Amino acid sequence: MVEDFREGVIATRIAGHAADIARGNKKAIERDLEMSKARMAFDWERQIQLSLDPEKARRYHEEGKSGEKDVCTMCVEFCAIKRLKDFFNKA
Repeated sequence: MVEDFREGVIATRIAGHAADIARGNKKAIERDLEMSKARMAFDWERQIQLSLDPEKARRYHEEGKSGEKDVCTMCVEFCAIKRLKDFFNKA
């Protein structure tokens, strides 16, 4: 019951953040830009800090570790950022 409430609050925060971006809210846009930069740099701590649910983000990151430092826990070897970096480093 408590976890359902928590998930509802997070869903509401996500919707609110999306609405802020759609309205052109500079603070929301800057937050997304910072998240994009953290993702590109594989800066896991910064991504967790910027997430709307840092506790869940940290748990997912810890549970999904693949043993590879420069890939995300969702894409692993199919990580688009890693593939682009590898491509441009070889070129």
